[in-house]
Amino acid sequence: MLNDDPRTRSIKQKAVALLASRERSRFILRNKLKEKFREKEDGAIIEEVLDELEGKGYLSDERYARATLVTKSSRFGDQRLKWELKCQGVSQETIENVMEEFEESELDRAKVLWERRFGSLPEDQKERAKQFRFLASRGFSFKTINQILKGEEFDY
Repeated sequence: MLNDDPRTRSIKQKAVALLASRERSRFILRNKLKEKFREKEDGAIIEEVLDELEGKGYLSDERYARATLVTKSSRFGDQRLKWELKCQGVSQETIENVMEEFEESELDRAKVLWERRFGSLPEDQKERAKQFRFLASRGFSFKTINQILKGEEFDY
């Protein structure tokens, strides 16, 4: 259990306030706290606070990953989502577990995004390249993009 000195209390209050506004990964929360609390002994206190918050269930990388998927999956492909989670300090194992549980397929999400943006199959190579670049920049796989641009599984 953490001692209740003023510095620890202050770090804990800031951490809880940051988590109250939105979900954050342990990595992000650690960095936010280190920006504000820069004294030499603060690093150890921050780790203790993070351990306590994780133990109480206030801080969860898995919950953060799920929330990120829910908010960003309609705009991005699996590759981009995995990359963003990895950059936010979520472990590869947690990313894989959360991605497996995710119900909506990459193809379905890409199809909705493609229909909203373009709505029709490309008529020439220039248009095909434009549509391909758009979907690729959103992190959709080569296989998914090709299925969409070939019109597979469409009701045309």
